[in-house]
Parts: sequence; C-alpha cells; structure tokens
Amino acid sequence: MVNKSEVFHFFAHFEHFWNNYISAVDSLERVFVALGSNVPPRWVNLFSGRDMLRRISSGGWMESPVYETPPVGPAGQGPYFNQVVSFMYSGTPKRLLNYLKGAEILLGRKDRGHWNSREIDLDLLYYGKFVQAGRPCIPHPELDRRQFVLVPLNDIAPDWVDSLSGCTVNSLLQSLLAREEKIPFRKITEVEP
Repeated sequence: MVNKSEVFHFFAHFEHFWNNYISAVDSLERVFVALGSNVPPRWVNLFSGRDMLRRISSGGWMESPVYETPPVGPAGQGPYFNQVVSFMYSGTPKRLLNYLKGAEILLGRKDRGHWNSREIDLDLLYYGKFVQAGRPCIPHPELDRRQFVLVPLNDIAPDWVDSLSGCTVNSLLQSLLAREEKIPFRKITEVEP
C-alpha cells in the first residue's frame, strides 16, 4: 500500500530539487580560457592550470592541443606552450577573473612586468555572449590579433560567434592570417619541459 504522505513528500522534495537544478542550469555560461607558459616546466604548468580550471567546471569540458609558439614581447624569452580550454561555468565574470588571477599566484606566477616570461598565464577570452568593458573586458580585447590564441581556439570552437564582431572564430583567424604572416606552430604531443 502506498502511503500518500510519503508520495507527497517525495514529490515536494523532487520539485524543490528540480527548481534549484533548473535555476543553476539557467545561469551556466560557456567560457573560454587561454593558457600559456614559457617558464619550465611548461607542460606541468599547463597541466596544473587545466587542473585548477577543471575544479570550477560545471561540465562541457573541451581542450585544444598544446602548441609551442615564439614569444611575444621583450627579447630573451623562451618559446611558449599555448592552449585554449572551454567549459560551462555558473559564477559571475568577475568571480571567474578573480579565480584565474588567484590560480596564477597559487601556481607560482612571478610578476616580471607586462609581456615578460611567465610560469602560467590564464586569460579569460569569452564569457558566454557577454560584452563588457572594464575588468574583466569581455571578449578579450586582443583576441583577434593573437594567432597563438586563435589557432587553438579554432581547434575547439571554429563556429563560435564573436559577440563584438559577429564573426566566427574561424573567420577571425582567416582575417588575421590575411593581414600577417603565420607564426610557427609546433603541436606538442607528449610531455616536454
């Protein structure tokens, strides 16, 4: 015999769970984060960066291959390992930016000044379709001028539409390659320093 009180309690509990689940799902946004490192051990630095990002992922994880590219900035730097990852996230853009900057510190990034060598760099590229000035600036203001970002981003999301230009990632990459010479990319397939 089914106890009507227990059935009512079950459905009331389920309805509460379902409403909370739906509100969480409604607040999820697909985010894209670029990772970079040119201070050994670069492979370990990217692995650790990905691990920090997986901790806040709400699913939908995607990651590009790791590429080695020449450095941008002051002379004397070693080549970078670069990668782009994407996942679903339920916090605010500001909270995500704070997490990225905190993760960089926890992973040993030292302040050497703008465009200098770094143990790990975690840059927020997109937060859903948000467009926002200030901190964080979304989309990333230099994204369409960086081959080392657009190539791995194109690997995982060629049809993603840039919320400012209305162009796909693949179109942004092709437009950039039409304006400048392609930089050398070497795909990293196993652990390297």
